[in-house]
Amino acid sequence: MSRQTFIKLCSLLLAGTLLPVDAKTPKSASMPALFFGHGSPMNIIEDNSFTQMLKKTALSIPTPEAILVISAHWVNFETSLSTVRETETIYDFGGFPSELYEVSYPAKGSHILADRLSIPVTSRGLDHGAWSILTHMYPKADIPVMQLSINRNMSLKEHYALGQRLSSLQEHGVLIIGSGGVTHNLGYFDTQHIDSTPETSAKAFDTFVKETIENKEYEALLTPEQSSGIPLRDVHPTLEHYIPLLYIAGIAALGEKNTFIHEGFQNKAFSMRAWKVG
Repeated sequence: MSRQTFIKLCSLLLAGTLLPVDAKTPKSASMPALFFGHGSPMNIIEDNSFTQMLKKTALSIPTPEAILVISAHWVNFETSLSTVRETETIYDFGGFPSELYEVSYPAKGSHILADRLSIPVTSRGLDHGAWSILTHMYPKADIPVMQLSINRNMSLKEHYALGQRLSSLQEHGVLIIGSGGVTHNLGYFDTQHIDSTPETSAKAFDTFVKETIENKEYEALLTPEQSSGIPLRDVHPTLEHYIPLLYIAGIAALGEKNTFIHEGFQNKAFSMRAWKVG
C-alpha cells in the first residue's frame, strides 16, 4: 500500500466518509481486527501466557502494512490521529520497576499525514496501551503505527459505528487493535498476586461479554449495565478501557468470524480476554 493510498484512507476515516477507494488501488492482504485486555504495565517485561499469546498472534496473521491502535490511554474531546516523525515512547504509568522505563518502542509514524491532511492530526507518541502490546507482537518496531483518540464527546453507539467504518481499512493491510480491558477497576487491584482470584463482579461481567460476543448480540454491549445487570461502577468506574472493545465489536457485527485467543485475570481486577475478529 502506497503512502498516498494510506493518506486517502485516513482522510476518509476522520472525515467520517470511509471508502470506496479507487478500484485500481492494489489491495494488501486482508487483516483481522484484535482486542486485547492489556492489564498491568508489568506485562511489558513479563514472560507469561498473555505475552506468549501476543507473540503467537503476530506470527499467525499476515504482516500488516500499518497498525492503527485505539487505546484506553488516549482520551480527548475530539477524534484525532496521532503521528510523529520519530515516535516517542510514552511512559504513562508510575511506581513500577525501573526496567520498564528502559524499554522503548521506536516505531515510525506516518509524518506525511501531518504534511498533507487538513484534519485534526496531533504529534503524539505511543502510550503504553499501544506499545506494551506491540513490543511483544512486533519487537523490531518496523511497522508504521498510529493511534486514534477516544473522543469523550461520543456515545457508546457512536464509537461502535466508527468501528464499523474503520473496517474498510482492513482490506488495505491495516491491522486494527483495540487495547483496553473487559474489566478495569483499580479499586480491586491486587498488587501482590498477579494470578489472584478475580473479584466477583469482574468475573461475572467478563462472562457476560464472552457470552454476548459468542451469541453475536453485539448491541447489548452498548447498554452494558442494563444488559448484564452488573453495576458498571464495579467493573468500569470510567469507560476508557471498555470503549476500545466497542470498536472491535462494530467490526464483528459486519459478519466477521469471532475467536477468543486468550482469557483469564490478572491482579484480581483485570480481565485479560483477547479477541480476534476475521
